[in-house]
Amino acid sequence: MCVAPPKSLAQPTARRRSTIVEDQLRKHKKSFQSFAAFVGLLLLLRSKRRESFEKLTNPLNLSREYYWCGWALKCLGLQLLDHIVLVLLDRAYNNKMMMYRINTGNRGLVKLEWIDYLFLCINSVVEWQFTCHVIDIVLSSPNFAWRLNDLGMLNTLPALYLIFAIDDAFYAPLHLLMHRPWFYPYVHKHHHRQQLPERGYADAGNEHPIEQVLGLSCLYITLVIVGHTTSVHALTIFVHFILYAILALLNHTAYDVQFRFWGFEYTTRAHETHHRYPTKNLAQ
Repeated sequence: MCVAPPKSLAQPTARRRSTIVEDQLRKHKKSFQSFAAFVGLLLLLRSKRRESFEKLTNPLNLSREYYWCGWALKCLGLQLLDHIVLVLLDRAYNNKMMMYRINTGNRGLVKLEWIDYLFLCINSVVEWQFTCHVIDIVLSSPNFAWRLNDLGMLNTLPALYLIFAIDDAFYAPLHLLMHRPWFYPYVHKHHHRQQLPERGYADAGNEHPIEQVLGLSCLYITLVIVGHTTSVHALTIFVHFILYAILALLNHTAYDVQFRFWGFEYTTRAHETHHRYPTKNLAQ
């Protein structure tokens, strides 16, 4: 014989679930407010300027099938790169974390929440749209080249160097701006909920979509500037994308990776320090 649980036992469970949802919404209130405003602006653009909206979100005018196939391939490639980097790091460092992780008393963001998965999914689409914009400018601008016989002395290594340097020159002050008290809780604070990055792409890409758009806008402007300066080959951009992704992944792992090249000095500790002390080490 089945007996229904007393209401006195069932009600607290429902009330507890409701309280958890309310706590979650309250905790992420400002991030969600800015996200709602961002989506609202996009919907307004779509209703008032349909052509501008289509150009912004689908610059190559791809069919729905090709658009989402391209997005899926981009996601698979990035996940494969993430997996390879993390496996190689595990083997190289034998799972030994950097010394700064010892006895910190901080567990970081132990488990991703619903808003993290939401932003990661949206950012994956933003990344694909940015990739489409880059393909569009490479195919349409005389300052960019894609044929193999167009490879030259200036549009390869010098261009690659300038892309890294100029992008950081734009990103560092933008990063400082995102730490201003009037801006930080609405956008950049979401990324800093993780004080001990360790998941690679899952922690690197876990940022507010507004931050994603701002950061990629810096890179797009950089490509335009370098294109006018030295010209840029598509192969150079591809190599930059791979290196850019790898460095972002390394920045969000627990291993003490460090090296120098062409005047740049890289160390995971720098970004590790930034996640612990947000006003330090603002460059990428």
